[in-house]
Amino acid sequence: MEYSRNNGNSARRTKGFIIGGVLLLSAVSALWTLSERPLNNHECFVSITAREMLQSGDWIRPTCNGESRLQKTPLCYWLVAGLAQMTGNVDEFTTRLPSAVFGVLSAIAILYFVSQWLSVRAAAISAGVWGTSIGYVTYTHNARPEMALTFFILLCFLSFYSAITAKDRRKQIWYMLVFWISFALGNLAKGPAPLPLVLIPLFFYVSISRQWKKLFNWTSVIGVIIFLAIVLPWPLAIAHKLNWDLTLWKNEFVDRFLGDYVPGHKPIYYYLLEMFIFIAPWVAFLPMAMAAPFFEVWNKKRSTMQFLWLWFVVDLVFITISGGKRQHYILPLMPAAAILIGILLEDMIFVHKAYTQKYARDILRNHIVALIAAAIAGPIYIAKAYPELLTGAIIIGAVTIAAVAVIALLFARGKPGLACWTTFAGIVVLVMIAYVVFVNPLNYNQPSREFTRIVVEKVSAAERRDLAEGGPASEKLIAYKSASMRFIHYFGKRVPEIATEPETYKLYNEGCWVVAFGKYLDELIEKDKFEIVYIEEQAERHKGNVVYGALLHKSARPAEDNM
Repeated sequence: MEYSRNNGNSARRTKGFIIGGVLLLSAVSALWTLSERPLNNHECFVSITAREMLQSGDWIRPTCNGESRLQKTPLCYWLVAGLAQMTGNVDEFTTRLPSAVFGVLSAIAILYFVSQWLSVRAAAISAGVWGTSIGYVTYTHNARPEMALTFFILLCFLSFYSAITAKDRRKQIWYMLVFWISFALGNLAKGPAPLPLVLIPLFFYVSISRQWKKLFNWTSVIGVIIFLAIVLPWPLAIAHKLNWDLTLWKNEFVDRFLGDYVPGHKPIYYYLLEMFIFIAPWVAFLPMAMAAPFFEVWNKKRSTMQFLWLWFVVDLVFITISGGKRQHYILPLMPAAAILIGILLEDMIFVHKAYTQKYARDILRNHIVALIAAAIAGPIYIAKAYPELLTGAIIIGAVTIAAVAVIALLFARGKPGLACWTTFAGIVVLVMIAYVVFVNPLNYNQPSREFTRIVVEKVSAAERRDLAEGGPASEKLIAYKSASMRFIHYFGKRVPEIATEPETYKLYNEGCWVVAFGKYLDELIEKDKFEIVYIEEQAERHKGNVVYGALLHKSARPAEDNM
C-alpha cells in the first residue's frame, strides 16, 4: 500500500513537472522582450483605437486618429484599453500583452484537452511544438487580433470534439457551453472569420462521422442563445449608429474574401509554402502529419487525428480559394498541425508503434546533420552578406551545436524524456538570443519611433518656451496628406491629415506644426514657404521603402523681407 501511494505521488509530481515546464517554456517564448520592438502600423491601429476609447469614454464606436474604426470587431481594443486603465499607458507592453496571454492560454488548452483524449505526454509534446513554432512566437509578439482569434478557434475545435466524444452527459454539456462561448468571443475578437473557419470543418466532420443527433438538443439551443447574446449587441449598436448602411462591412468581409476589395495578389499555392514557415522548426514532420491519419496503425488515436486533419485541410482549402490572401490568415489552422506533429513525435520517441526505433534514429540523425550544417553555413553566409551581424550568428550557431550534442547524448543514453525537454528548451533559448541579437535591433519600425520621439521633444520644448515667455502655445501638429499609424501612436495625440497645400499653409501660418514625409515633403519644400525645424533621412517606412521626413514650423521672428 505504501509503495502504491509513493508511486502515485511520484506520478503526480512528474505530471506537475511536465505541465509546469511546458507552460514555462510557452510563457517565455511568448513574453520574451515583448515591449522592446516598436509597434508596427497594424499594431498601432489597436493601440491608437484603445487610447482614444479611454480618452473619449466611448467603448462602443471605436475611432482611430479621430476616424471611425469599424473594420474589426472590438474585443482586442477593449482588452488593451482595460489594461491601459490599470497601467496608465498604452504602450508596447499593454498593446501586445493580450496576444501573449492568449498564446499561453492556447498552450494550456492543448495540454488539457489532448491529455483527456490521449495522454499527458502527447499533450505536453503537442503544446511544446506549438509553443516553439514560428507562428506562435511571431504572433504572441504582435498586437493584431490574430492570436486571440487563434485561441478561440482552437478552443472551439477542442471543446467540440470533447463534447462529441465524451460519455459523461455533464461533461458534454460543459464542453458545448465552452464551445459556444469561445465561438462568440472569437467573433468579437475578429468576426466574422470564425464563422467559416469553425463551421465548415465541423460540418464536414459531423457529416462524415454521422453525429448529427448529438447536436440537436436543448444544450445547442441554449448555446445559440448565449452566442447571440454575446455577439449581437455590438454590431446592432453600430448598425443603428450608421443608419444601417453596412457597405463598410460588406467591403471588409465579403468583397475582401472575393478579392474585389484589397486583393491579396498571391498565387494559389501561397499557403502551401506559408504553412511550413509557420510550423518551423518542425517543418520535416508536417508532411508526415498530413499523411498519418490515413494509416490504421494508429488505432484509437486515428479518429482524433482525422478530426485534426479535417480542421486543418478544410480550412486550408477555404483560405486558399479566397481572393484576399494574407500571411496571417493561416495562423488559426496551425495548432491542428502542431497537435498532429506532437502525436507523431510521441510515437517516434516513446511508443514506437507507428514508427520503429530504427526509423526514429534515422530521423534524429538526419536532423542532427542538417542542424550542424546550418549552424556552420549560417555564420559563413552572414559574414559575407551582413558582416555586422556575424557575432550574433556565431553565438546562435554555437548554441545550436551545443544543444544538438546534448540532445544526441541524451538519446544515446536512453533518456528520451530529457532529450525532448532539452529540444524544446534549446529552441526557446535560440528564440531568446535571436530576438536580442537580430529581431529587436534590426526592426524596421525603429526609425519611425526615434523620429517621432524627437518631434515630440521639439514640439514640447517649444510649447514650454512659449508659455514661459507669456505667449500662446502652438499645441497642434498636423500632417500633410499622410502620417503613419506608427507616428500617430508615438506622438501620443491625434494628428489631423490635411489633404491640400493651401489649407496646410494656412494652418502653418496660424502656428501649427507640420510633419511631412517623402514625396509629400518634396511638394511643400519646393514651394519655399515652409521653414524646416528638423529633418531626418530615415524617418519613416512607406511601401517597403525608407523615406525622409521633416518637422516644419513658422519662426516667431518676422521674415527679413517683411522687416
